[in-house]
Amino acid sequence: MTLHQSNYTVAFLTFGAVVAAALLIAWAAEASEFSISKGLALAIVAIVQTIPEYFVEGTIAWKAGKDPLNCAIDCWIPNVIANFTGANRLLTGLGWPLIMFTVVIQKRRTGLKGPTNIALRKEQSVELVFMLGSSLYYLFVLLRGELSILDSLILGVTFVGYMWLLFRLPTEKEGPGEVLEGPPRALMEVKSVARRLALIVGLFVFAALTFVFVTDAFVESIRTIAVSFLIPFLGSGAVFFSIQWIAPVLSEFPEKVSAFNWARTIRLAPTALLNFMSSSVNELTALVALIPIVFVISSGSVTGTIPVGQHDVEIFLTMAQSLYACAALLDLEYNVSNATVLFGLWAVSTAIVEVRLAVGIVFLILAAAEVIIQRKKIMAFSAFRETLRDKIFRSSKDSI
Repeated sequence: MTLHQSNYTVAFLTFGAVVAAALLIAWAAEASEFSISKGLALAIVAIVQTIPEYFVEGTIAWKAGKDPLNCAIDCWIPNVIANFTGANRLLTGLGWPLIMFTVVIQKRRTGLKGPTNIALRKEQSVELVFMLGSSLYYLFVLLRGELSILDSLILGVTFVGYMWLLFRLPTEKEGPGEVLEGPPRALMEVKSVARRLALIVGLFVFAALTFVFVTDAFVESIRTIAVSFLIPFLGSGAVFFSIQWIAPVLSEFPEKVSAFNWARTIRLAPTALLNFMSSSVNELTALVALIPIVFVISSGSVTGTIPVGQHDVEIFLTMAQSLYACAALLDLEYNVSNATVLFGLWAVSTAIVEVRLAVGIVFLILAAAEVIIQRKKIMAFSAFRETLRDKIFRSSKDSI
């Protein structure tokens, strides 16, 4: 089977539209951080950075809800976890190493000496603790072998709690000129506040409308390409594999560009890493919480139970990779060896589907090794407690 010319055109246009819309969202999100109150900015940025994944995941869940009972051919239910597992593994397996490798190259180019570590501040333990807790939650999902409205409730409440804590954190002291480049900086240089906000909101709305109109065709194009070219190599898993990687690669491309630009400055590398950590928390909580909700609305089912046992290895590997990433940061420092492990194992598991269970086990072993080796330097949990006591709940008392 070959693609017709019209299918090529649809795929080309929808893929380009997704990348363009994601770029607009990334630019508007960066600029918005310095255009509205800090807490509101954090809430908006954390959500809009994963808007592309929300649209793709929502579209797949909607299609899955329309699958006939006991569907056996061309079913969408087996693909509901493809986008979220691929997107999350892409963040930690490619995004995190990209930041570190960029810093290493820049240090060599500028002649800077000393160890190459990316250190997080104590208050940034909030992202780490929620990422760790959200990753561990998937043990519960694996044991049950399903996603349901219960998961939507638990993960949704977790995300709301996470956003509330970020809302309570004090304002950053960096000015926009220290962080922004290119289009986001151009937006910030618009002197009229009202016009600047109108431009930012306009970009958000235009990008969101783009996703509304193209996401269905985008997802169908991915399936058409998978059926046409990848079935001889991947068999029945071709559609799952394509959704798992094509959609996240295109939709997360602008986010990777922003992180690369921050990492090039070396000083802003922690900002780049924190950006990816925040997106991971968002994807592990709110994004997955969306799946059963959309499925219930689409199918008319009361329970909204979605079986995930067919791809439990994918969830296990995603959880294990995320746990290793968290374990590497328990001392609030990220180094070259951590980046090398993440990238190497991610590349192997992506290229060779058959070894994914083994790679997941290796990730867990290495995570345990990190905890044991760094046990005397672990400070993430004490830093989290200090942040709650000194910067969040104290702020609450001061405001009363």
